[in-house]
Amino acid sequence: MIRRSRRQQQSVGTPGAAPGQGTHPPATPRWVDLLFSALVIYTITVSVWMLCGLGGARITHYVALVSDLPPALASVIIAAATARHSARGPLRSAWLALATAQALYLTGAAIGAASWLQGQDPLPGPADIFYFAFYPVLAAAALAFIRAYAVRVAWVQLTLDATIFVVGFGGFFWFLVIRPVAAGTGVDFLKQALSVAYLGLDCVLLLMLGVLLITSNGPAGGRRVPALLLGGFAMNFLGDILWALAKVRGYYLPGGFQDVLYMACYTPLAAAAREQWLASSAPVLAPSQRGDAVARALPYAAMLAAFLVLVYLARGDIAGPATVMTLVVFSLTLLFMVRQSVAWRGAALVRERQAARLVEDRYASLIANASDVIMIVGGDGALRFASPAAERTLGLKPEAIIGRNLAELWAGEDAEKLRMFLAEVAVTPAGTVGPIELRHERGAQRCVLESVGSNLTQDPAVQGLALNFRDISERKALEEQLRQLAFHDPLTLLANRNLFRDRVQHALTLAHRGHSCVAVMFLDLDNFKNANDSLGHDAGDRLLQAVAQRIVKTTRSSDTVARLGGDEFAVLVEGIGSQRDVERLADALIDNLNLPYTLDGIEVHVTASVGVAFSTAEGGAETLLGNADIAMYHAKAAGKNRYVTFQPQMQDMLQERLRLEADIGRALAQQEFFLEYQPIVDLDTRGLLGVEALVRWRHPEAGVLMPARFIHVLEECGQIMKLGRWVLRQACRDFCAWRTGIAGAAGLRLAVNISGRHLQHGDLVRDVSQALHESGLEPHNLVIELTESTTMYNTDANLERFHRVKALGVRLAIDDFGTGYSSLSYLHRFPIDILKIDRSFVSRLTNSDNGPELARAVITLGETLGLETVAEGIELEPQVIALLTLGCIAGQGFLFAPAQSLEQLSRSAFVARRKALWSSTGGHEDIATRGWFKPPRAARRRAGAA
Repeated sequence: MIRRSRRQQQSVGTPGAAPGQGTHPPATPRWVDLLFSALVIYTITVSVWMLCGLGGARITHYVALVSDLPPALASVIIAAATARHSARGPLRSAWLALATAQALYLTGAAIGAASWLQGQDPLPGPADIFYFAFYPVLAAAALAFIRAYAVRVAWVQLTLDATIFVVGFGGFFWFLVIRPVAAGTGVDFLKQALSVAYLGLDCVLLLMLGVLLITSNGPAGGRRVPALLLGGFAMNFLGDILWALAKVRGYYLPGGFQDVLYMACYTPLAAAAREQWLASSAPVLAPSQRGDAVARALPYAAMLAAFLVLVYLARGDIAGPATVMTLVVFSLTLLFMVRQSVAWRGAALVRERQAARLVEDRYASLIANASDVIMIVGGDGALRFASPAAERTLGLKPEAIIGRNLAELWAGEDAEKLRMFLAEVAVTPAGTVGPIELRHERGAQRCVLESVGSNLTQDPAVQGLALNFRDISERKALEEQLRQLAFHDPLTLLANRNLFRDRVQHALTLAHRGHSCVAVMFLDLDNFKNANDSLGHDAGDRLLQAVAQRIVKTTRSSDTVARLGGDEFAVLVEGIGSQRDVERLADALIDNLNLPYTLDGIEVHVTASVGVAFSTAEGGAETLLGNADIAMYHAKAAGKNRYVTFQPQMQDMLQERLRLEADIGRALAQQEFFLEYQPIVDLDTRGLLGVEALVRWRHPEAGVLMPARFIHVLEECGQIMKLGRWVLRQACRDFCAWRTGIAGAAGLRLAVNISGRHLQHGDLVRDVSQALHESGLEPHNLVIELTESTTMYNTDANLERFHRVKALGVRLAIDDFGTGYSSLSYLHRFPIDILKIDRSFVSRLTNSDNGPELARAVITLGETLGLETVAEGIELEPQVIALLTLGCIAGQGFLFAPAQSLEQLSRSAFVARRKALWSSTGGHEDIATRGWFKPPRAARRRAGAA
């Protein structure tokens, strides 16, 4: 029966909070709770049965034989589950040892019960083998528990306490338990030896569990689990004493009170196992004071037990000198221990006061060296305490301001705000009020303070309003800088897009209330990227700053100027008298921005395209900004360096542009672009001199589109190089195949327009070379036409590109000459062969008094520089006569023929005239010479005579 109790001890879990445990769910499994509940119910039921003798002595006898087997089995199961639940380490080893010992004991108990049922006394017998094997395994479990729980313990004190406990209770067990049993008579020697051995081993294990209870210093549950183990084993030990006495005296039969103790001891042991499971998942807490008191009391209990043994042994000679002196020594020892306890208590109080003083000194030092100002203000507003930081932050010495009213001392415009803050703190019984910002003047310096307050009038240590002031001047300055960066452009210091949009919204709100109008202008610098690339980004930044300054100086002080990003600017015009006022401002901006800029000794010219939009009653800020952007885009499309006022139809045009932009990829892939050719004719003979290739777009929905509708879209979406490459290759192939049937084919020229973006950002040399190679066209018969404005941006880089293209042997022409810069310097520097007179000069020949003089200047300039001239846009016969008179013999225009297919051109009068002239001269030099656009000597003589 003793062995049964030992099994239960092993099945009990170790302290849940011991070291080495892992992280597990916060509760035991449901089956563990159900099994434990069943164990409790079973123990109560069977205990009542055996104590009441229900069913008679025979029934009680058989119930007692097997009563402890179900609780023992439950204990084994819970012990095994607890071992599996624990993390690797000493704790799991302890639980595995307990489960193993429990299994050994359960086996011995089952064998013993079987022997009783067969009418044989199991002592001695096979069951004792398992009982004795149980003790070393259980001892190993106890040692593993001690190792797991001995964390951060005072080993010297632990050793002394354990020694006192073992010696005191060891004497108690020997003299009052083991020795009386050993002195028994009338029993077989082997039975007596086994009974004494079991009692001795029980005492050893009980002492080890007592040491475990003293040792345990773990977190929550650390003492509860050993205490439950010790309690359960103590019940078992009491049962063993009763069993041993009955066995030695020869009257033991199952069914007595000792069997109730054997069975009941499993309940605290199972509770210990369950507690360990719970504690292993519970948050770590400090050990309870009650558990510490019990552990500290065990050595004193051991001394008391030893004293009781002494009294018991000396009961026959209680008045003898030795006994009296023993009692005196014991009493003195107790008094000495009490005296030491009082002294230790006094020392502890001194240490507590020193610790409290240290804490007070620490807080005083923290307050004295804190950067925040800490004040205590009475209910009347009088200052009762101020930390030393008051002098550093507020310029007020604490000793000089104590007792004065804080609001009256406050220098600055926020004194009244401080009074209201103090009043709010005073009526707020709990919590913190604030923070609020207060400005304080300290001489010529202004600082910003952040203040919070608490009402501590009920706190006996304060009894006032606790205020905290923190200097946030640097933080406010940083916030202002961040606000500046968030709403202003860092390069020009103008408003950025976010601030500008906010200003526009605010202006519109005011305008709608006052039934007035506001205007927004978007400015985009024309070809700024070229200047930025040629001069460098640093110079480009300085140019943007200079442009921003000119815009600010040109506009009114009430207008808002912003940089939206890149080379885009915007102006918000409020208080408009009339639309004409805004238009005059736009003109002034364009004129001022046209003035040259000097950067690093270099004179730079920049123009701007301006879009103007006026507010409407139903439109919002986004609509107004979008309209200005659309108008600016139209200003660029109209030729740049101008302003355009938004018109409602521009929105439709923008939608069309967006549709075209979306369709360009498909058009290139499905070859919707095609070429037509306009003839260039000899104005005198009307013979064909060459053709100019012009691209068209056969749009599936909009029909055939002219270049003016889609070229700028291609340029902006970056597809112009792909189209230009296709036009070069296709035109050269078509022209070479077509000219084989034309008289004097070797003298015909092909002119192809090239975008400025293709020159600047594409590999034009490679594209031209590839087109010539694939088609077999002679390089001198290909004319590359570029607009006049293209040559003026990034001039050095463009000059190098022009020379590379010219090195291929092709001819270079300036298209629409006279509409751009018309600079003699670039005509002299660039390898140009042909000037194409713009249609605006040609139209003036017949409708303007100074028209002939302008055209004569262009033609004379070409002759002076050795350049050929071709007139564009000829629509009237008098224009032909005037051009011949001025010395220009080549031209093109609707007067002769619009752009058409090469097949249609083959049937034209110009081809027939060339054939006739070629036949009349026999294909000799005259027609070939005239094919190079230069006027023959006869024409020059006519021009000179005129």
